[in-house]
Amino acid sequence: MRKPFRIRLGLGLAASTAVGAWLAACGGSDPQDVIEPVDSGPETSTVDNFRPDTGTPDTGKPDTGPVYDAGAPTILDGGDLYEGGIPCVVGGVLEEEPNDDRDAANVVDPTRCGAILMTATSDGDGGAGDAAAEVDFLTFTLKPATTSFFIQFQGDVILKVDVEGKPTTTITKTTSPAVPFVRDKPYFIEIRSETGRRANWRVTVFEN
Repeated sequence: MRKPFRIRLGLGLAASTAVGAWLAACGGSDPQDVIEPVDSGPETSTVDNFRPDTGTPDTGKPDTGPVYDAGAPTILDGGDLYEGGIPCVVGGVLEEEPNDDRDAANVVDPTRCGAILMTATSDGDGGAGDAAAEVDFLTFTLKPATTSFFIQFQGDVILKVDVEGKPTTTITKTTSPAVPFVRDKPYFIEIRSETGRRANWRVTVFEN
């Protein structure tokens, strides 16, 4: 759903509409976004008929594009493996282990939730070694009618998105690269802990 933006109506009638077609990925502590062209939906707007134009420039932020809601928050019970449960949204599906490589990647449609867990590794001296963060993999293929898609994630994680014939796209809280739009090819999302420690995550793929 696109956020409505205000059209100011002064002494003369004026109306403005905008249709955005854009490709971006953005990060932050809020849900992260990846979007592909094209937003073909109609733009909606509101008109203020009650305040005269004072000549003061409108310095408010412009419409920044679609805002997607993954759903109401909930906690998924993953048993002993996920002590305390996994934060998710209503309708989201818990990851299925093992999903540590592309061959075992979980399908995301539209939401998967899980956790990067710590696994024991050998340090080469015959002992138990230290714990290391695992890697989780998801996969999806765009539906035939899809004209744009949007990847949203939460958690202290880094996503690496791959699709055949295109370079890897790395998405973090502070980077916003473009993600290629490719039909009829599986996408793979590699999820790694940003801190090297356990990290809960949620990934939602919206298709338009």
